[in-house]
Amino acid sequence: MPSQAVLPPLLKPYISSPSPSSLTVISSVLGATGNWLVLRFIYATLATAPYLHDASIPRNEKRKVVLVSFLRGWDFWRGEAKRLGLDLTRLQDKSQFAFVDGLSELFSVSTRPAPSPTPVLPGSAAPRTTLPVRSAPGVVPPRSGLHPALGTSTASINDGPTPLRFSGRGTTALDGLERDILRAVDRLKSTGSKDQEEQEEVSVLLIVDQPDLVLAATGPALGIGASEMGEWLLGLQQHVHSTVMTVSADTPLIHNASTFASQQPSPLETAQAAFVTGSAHRAETVIQLRNLETGAAKDVSGVLRISKGGAWEESCDQHADSPWEEREVLYFMQRDGGVRVFGRGE
Repeated sequence: MPSQAVLPPLLKPYISSPSPSSLTVISSVLGATGNWLVLRFIYATLATAPYLHDASIPRNEKRKVVLVSFLRGWDFWRGEAKRLGLDLTRLQDKSQFAFVDGLSELFSVSTRPAPSPTPVLPGSAAPRTTLPVRSAPGVVPPRSGLHPALGTSTASINDGPTPLRFSGRGTTALDGLERDILRAVDRLKSTGSKDQEEQEEVSVLLIVDQPDLVLAATGPALGIGASEMGEWLLGLQQHVHSTVMTVSADTPLIHNASTFASQQPSPLETAQAAFVTGSAHRAETVIQLRNLETGAAKDVSGVLRISKGGAWEESCDQHADSPWEEREVLYFMQRDGGVRVFGRGE
């Protein structure tokens, strides 16, 4: 466990209870990644510590998380979460958490080469093509440990990260990814006995980590652009309580596509800038992570800015009684996985 509080007090109001149907966009750069912030969203949703209880969440509401990661694998998230005291494997077994792997098999092609025919040398006998007739074998007892016993459930064998595979082009390929993700969402919603489902309302937080990888790896050649990715994300939002998305906002990807750029932007830069800015306009909250303008420092890892997104006006009434305000703070990542968030000059 880290020496600092897992949820820094300055960040707690912004990550503990996302509004229904809301989108939170986390933009990061190469030297200031957002994986530690994603883990705080997971912790705030799944941890059962008393100080995390929010009065705005009904007691009969069960909170769950689906994490879709296109840039980091299951081993990374499981190891980093364990440093915060979260056992994602156990939470997955309890149907409170699901991981959708969008990295390891996204563009893999399951093709098996056909076996080459065995050459027949001159003077050698032709290979046998039929099996010899033999007597029926006796009953051979199965070896222990190789097969599950009769009546034993094999759910533990089949459970695990859900892999995504990109197939096709354009919206057809994105629809396939959406179906696989929603299958994991529906699986979390439907777990539990019938009586529990009638008493508890399941609230699923969907976290999509770096979906812009799909945009960069496909592009116009496969009929996928910023508008298609935006519609794909909007389709996912309709099936969950709230959504958190991380994207890259490095200068070459965003500012080179502006009208003030000195050179012609590439198709990737144009699509990335359109996707990030369009998502920020549809988001309720935008959290920006960037490096210090003055360079690296021993006690500061980066700058975190929290601002209102384009959809804030639609949900401003929900935050009327909460201490929500735009702010910019500094943060420092510690070796034990903890993070210290503080204002300038503190």
